[in-house]
Amino acid sequence: MRTGRRWLAATGVSLALGVSLTMGVSLTVGSALVLGGCGPKARGDLTPPAGSAAWDSRFDLVFDDHYTAIPVQMTGRAPGDVIDQKRFAQRLGHADLVVLVTVDQVWSRGLYAGTPQQRASVTLGQVLHGELARGVRNEQVLELRGGDALPAELGGQVMLLFLRWAPGEGAGFHHHLMRADEDVVTLIEAMVRHARAAGQLQRPGGKSGKHRRRKKS
Repeated sequence: MRTGRRWLAATGVSLALGVSLTMGVSLTVGSALVLGGCGPKARGDLTPPAGSAAWDSRFDLVFDDHYTAIPVQMTGRAPGDVIDQKRFAQRLGHADLVVLVTVDQVWSRGLYAGTPQQRASVTLGQVLHGELARGVRNEQVLELRGGDALPAELGGQVMLLFLRWAPGEGAGFHHHLMRADEDVVTLIEAMVRHARAAGQLQRPGGKSGKHRRRKKS
């Protein structure tokens, strides 16, 4: 039986490949998160919790410190759509945090190994999955590496941030940004609720249903 994020990832593949969900969605700005760049950590920066697993290179393609410009087509059957759906499910299933962010500004830092090195200043909003530590800042800067340069018109747009811890590496995490359309956000909220109802995910500040059942028995 799958548990935790593995269960959510497997469920995500199934839902992304065709399950229809009709639910409301809220894009209200709320919880806070810090996204630090490389270098020494400042007070309020997001750091991996104690006991976080070391980075696994099999996630390099999924959490690539870059972004997806086009929303994922959840009902598409073209080969490219299916690949995007599977990567979306992997990001959701293996992310430690999934957060809505508003992009404030993007700017370039020049080239490294022939690829653009950019930064995006963002304002953190609603947390869709995961738990955040206290004392972190709302306005943060993300390092983006490789791929095409981010267009300046991303400023002011709401995006989804998928983040996985990477202790000892750069900022202490790797991430991926993608466009946040209503259908995708609705799907994420529904999948997280479903996983929690099944006792496979821990609620912020609480214990998973599975853990409670084991303690009671």
